[in-house]
Amino acid sequence: MPLWRIYPVAHRSDARWQGRKIWKDVVVCASSAAMARVIALELDRPAQPHRMGNESHCFRSGFEDAKLYWVQRIDQSDSGNSKPEGVVCAVLEDGSEIVPAPSKAILSAA
Repeated sequence: MPLWRIYPVAHRSDARWQGRKIWKDVVVCASSAAMARVIALELDRPAQPHRMGNESHCFRSGFEDAKLYWVQRIDQSDSGNSKPEGVVCAVLEDGSEIVPAPSKAILSAA
């Protein structure tokens, strides 16, 4: 599976950020650029959903907005890459690196 780099292109003062975390660099192993965005949005998902009463809030990650983040293919080979689908590395704007949790595919293989 190819590797994809997701990086911010909007200025940090852009109103589209809406207070979201800005990820400096995210590398994802996925079958397509769209799937890389879907996998990366798990980085933004809150651990506890915020709910009040019976209202439901729609979760929307910045990775879904093509005007905030661009996706670039960094690994041109489709064959021979045995990495599981998932986030390989993620770095926040302040430089702190987030270690991704093992994916379900890795846990079921163990």
